[in-house]
Amino acid sequence: MVDEATAAYESVNTIHDMQLQYVATTAFDKTDPVYNPKNAQPFLSESQIDIRLAVLKGLQAYVKDLVDVTGGVESKELDTASTSLGKSLAGLGNAFLPASSSSQTATITTDGSTVTQTVVSPAAPITQGEQNLISTAINGLGQFLAYKKMKSELPATVEGMDPQIENLCKLLAKEIDILISQETLDYDTVIDAQTLFLRTTKLDAQVRREQIMKLPELARQEKDAIERLKHLKGELMNLELTHHAFAAELQHNNPSSLKSSIGSLAAAGSNLGKYYHSLPATAQ
Repeated sequence: MVDEATAAYESVNTIHDMQLQYVATTAFDKTDPVYNPKNAQPFLSESQIDIRLAVLKGLQAYVKDLVDVTGGVESKELDTASTSLGKSLAGLGNAFLPASSSSQTATITTDGSTVTQTVVSPAAPITQGEQNLISTAINGLGQFLAYKKMKSELPATVEGMDPQIENLCKLLAKEIDILISQETLDYDTVIDAQTLFLRTTKLDAQVRREQIMKLPELARQEKDAIERLKHLKGELMNLELTHHAFAAELQHNNPSSLKSSIGSLAAAGSNLGKYYHSLPATAQ
């Protein structure tokens, strides 16, 4: 079900591509610099999206493994899938390139009419030190999944994994701030460009009416897209907190509180999957 996360990342590229197309209409006639369509690039490459999907699958598989091992459940299918996923994750952290927000804040002017784009302060990019933490956390997650742990080993193992899960969830959540900043910037660019076009171009009355009606829809899409990203950030932070509580309960070995804690952890992993499953395929 985590495969549905593809929609979350591709939606960032979809609106970014739309923004590039709108900018092209104003940049095409400029001579300094000369417009070159080959300079247009997606905000996230396919390889960057694939790595994020692999990490999210790893988080869900990790939670599922913890729940099953704690409950004494054995699943050869899960063991096989976890081992395969773990081996693919091990060493993958070094290839995780964090997203960085665009600093574009251009004012659009056509035939003497100007629309100033809403200025958005880009989220702070992930530092090299934070990127190193991501690499360590992803690789640690891969090692856990690749090598089956016994129930007796869980307290020490989960305690050792807790800072890795914390780092991974926090840094993925920080990257979501960057994606929110970028989506806001791209939507505002598109809305401002469309507004300027309508104010400076003579159109058939019905065509003009239809084009104007697109503006509130774009604003609605922007609001929805940002709310989804905020929700995803909240789910990641919830997973971090529930894992930390689970790690603490394992040390205390209190059956009653441990049962409650593992239930919360299972719900956090399940909710993450449900969230991805609810995402639309693209931003229209």
